[in-house]
Amino acid sequence: MSKKVMVVLPVGRDRNYLGRVEEKTDEYEIVWMDDDLFQYPFPEEDFSLVDYTEKCSDFIEKNQVDGLYYSHDLANLVAAELAERHDIYGPSLEAMFLTNHKYYSRKNQPNSPWVDYIDLETGEWGEGNPTYPCYIKPTSLTMTLHQHQVKSQEEMDRLLNEIRDDLTEKMSIYHEFFGEYIDLDKYPLADKNIMVVEELIDDFEQHCVEGWIGEDGEINIWAVSDHIYYPGDRKSIDCYATPTCLTEDVHQDIVEYAKEAVRQHGIDAGFWNVEVWRVDDGSWDDNITATEVNGRAASVWYNLYYNTFDVNMAEAILHLCGRNEEKTAELDPDYDEAERCGAQFHVITYGEGEAEEFLDHDYIDAIAEPEIEVFYPRGSMVKQKETTGVWLARFEIFGDDIVELCEKADELRSNMLKKPEQSPTPPERKLFYEELRV
Repeated sequence: MSKKVMVVLPVGRDRNYLGRVEEKTDEYEIVWMDDDLFQYPFPEEDFSLVDYTEKCSDFIEKNQVDGLYYSHDLANLVAAELAERHDIYGPSLEAMFLTNHKYYSRKNQPNSPWVDYIDLETGEWGEGNPTYPCYIKPTSLTMTLHQHQVKSQEEMDRLLNEIRDDLTEKMSIYHEFFGEYIDLDKYPLADKNIMVVEELIDDFEQHCVEGWIGEDGEINIWAVSDHIYYPGDRKSIDCYATPTCLTEDVHQDIVEYAKEAVRQHGIDAGFWNVEVWRVDDGSWDDNITATEVNGRAASVWYNLYYNTFDVNMAEAILHLCGRNEEKTAELDPDYDEAERCGAQFHVITYGEGEAEEFLDHDYIDAIAEPEIEVFYPRGSMVKQKETTGVWLARFEIFGDDIVELCEKADELRSNMLKKPEQSPTPPERKLFYEELRV
């Protein structure tokens, strides 16, 4: 008999990769819990995460549901509430809240940089005196939206005035949910209109440790990957590359750190990932800290993993939701021995104006491979909302040599950009990877 698994707030990549599982097995009956008002990453104004949660709960009351599938930061909150309420295998709501709310997440990670919060309405700091330079970000993140380096009080005042209305609207979906389901006596800032303010870390290497936890509580590692940044102070993302090029000893250090971060957040089920910083002059043990802890898989990398390791991450998650963790383990990539590598590249601008001023859409339309995901189509307007610039487009390339792969991507990006002088310049690839491997 098939196990019935509910997909919470499904997105396109869920349909793509779970659809491949549906084609080859009848082991699972997948229930797509769609909502006409939900769009990822920004739902329509009338969408209520609380109403959606109750709709899912009503469905479970009337139908047998054996598992809950979730792949992004809104879905894991809903899934956790449903898992607790209906005694379905899944993570705790408190753990998913802690990973989602970046102020409380900082308070529950090892080796944390200093962290405070700012009242978005008044600009007042919550715990200490204003300290500059610093870094501000929303309590719940959507890519790099409204994340900024701040060097002075004047700059802080200007930024808060610029982002207040937009961020208040975008965070309301979380605040309603937290107000309904989270213990506000224990977490009084959960539904408050605040920004996280923290130590500015401006010289780091970043890596991602991704893993999962089964019913026995064992922490398993799925893969370790590298985040490559463009040179310069703005810290714009160049690419995500897998598998990691780190040496074995450093690799093990960040894996152990990630495991401890997972424990401190109380994650005891499902997939997770920890984005780790290595800092030369950090004040923490082994100079390792985290930039982010997430209580779900990095589903934006489904295709990256699939074409690098020939494994379907969505299938692995589905097996875990269906309490078939031995099948999840069978799909774990052998990333230590991988002969192939892959990277997901971003096309970035620091300019503002019509998309056609920055992106050569005709050139992109003429490219057969790789597939280019365009975020700013013809007729759209580019407006800066974070220090790191605007992602105009994204694509992936695969091969057996990471340096050659990156050089190919650099050439491709230069052909896409109409104003390359307003975009970051990539690092010298061979030298960069020689230094990373030391």
